[in-house]
Amino acid sequence: MADRLAIYRGALRLLGPSNLASLTEDRPEKLALDGAWTDAVNFMLEQGMWHFAIRTAQLQPDTDVEPLFGFDYAYAKPEDWVRTVSICYEPTFREGIRQYEDETSYWHTSWSTLYVRYISNDDAYGWNIGAWRVHFAKALEAYLAFECGLPISSDKGNRNDLYTLFKSRLQDAKTKDAVDERVREKPPGRWTRSRQQGYPGSRRGE
Repeated sequence: MADRLAIYRGALRLLGPSNLASLTEDRPEKLALDGAWTDAVNFMLEQGMWHFAIRTAQLQPDTDVEPLFGFDYAYAKPEDWVRTVSICYEPTFREGIRQYEDETSYWHTSWSTLYVRYISNDDAYGWNIGAWRVHFAKALEAYLAFECGLPISSDKGNRNDLYTLFKSRLQDAKTKDAVDERVREKPPGRWTRSRQQGYPGSRRGE
């Protein structure tokens, strides 16, 4: 479980000695972190398919929007959408949709119902600090330190080192988050399914 004060303290440790006691302190380094906080978190949410931030939604076509040529329906992206994880025509997400277009704030397809898994910046998902894993928080610490390095320490060399550290922590966070993903059985292809349908006993009740 992550904590904003702990993340601030971690970022300041990367910049030098610090003894930040609370989030209410009126100190230049704390104010610098405050100014970078929202953009930094939103940036981090864009960097990976973080499991704590994944939200699933069933969408209905937007009848007020003309779909792109060649498609039957347009679907508005949710207001809390950050990036897409998967799009499917059924809720189990066993097979994704390939024939669709992603244009500005809409998805265009010919399926009458759309199921989407996406990274959300909603308070209950991506911005739920208590759900952040340690490796995500450590990468965020390094990014905050990088963003606030010059205002706080005025050390350009240290800032370059912080960016390298951030990239390393970000990769570590992505790797560990991917390990947490449950193993899914790869669905059979169309050719395999068509052959199975012709075998004795392949149909229900046989």
